[in-house]
Amino acid sequence: MLGSLFIIGSIIVMILYITWGLIAPFVTVTDIMSWSSLNTPFGNIPVPPLYWLLFLPILAVILMGGAILSWIGWALIQTPSPEEINVEEIEKQLEELEKEEEEKEEKAEKES
Repeated sequence: MLGSLFIIGSIIVMILYITWGLIAPFVTVTDIMSWSSLNTPFGNIPVPPLYWLLFLPILAVILMGGAILSWIGWALIQTPSPEEINVEEIEKQLEELEKEEEEKEEKAEKES
């Protein structure tokens, strides 16, 4: 259950971020969306829009984080659930151990 929530949540976050990143340049018009040039002694160097310089590294982090969370979710799904603890069986085992200890003490008293 928890593993499937991890997988679904990470996929939803990745899809939302990619969708937002591809739609945002068309919806907003700001200076960070346009190419510029950097004047240097070697000539003009084209500089990509600040938007893409910010969006692409964050996209990589989001995709890596989503992949890791999906992997953790898959591992949680594949891991078998622990067996239920049977309290009655544990109590019986404790009683048997106590009886064995009492018998050992009685034997030790008889020998001495």
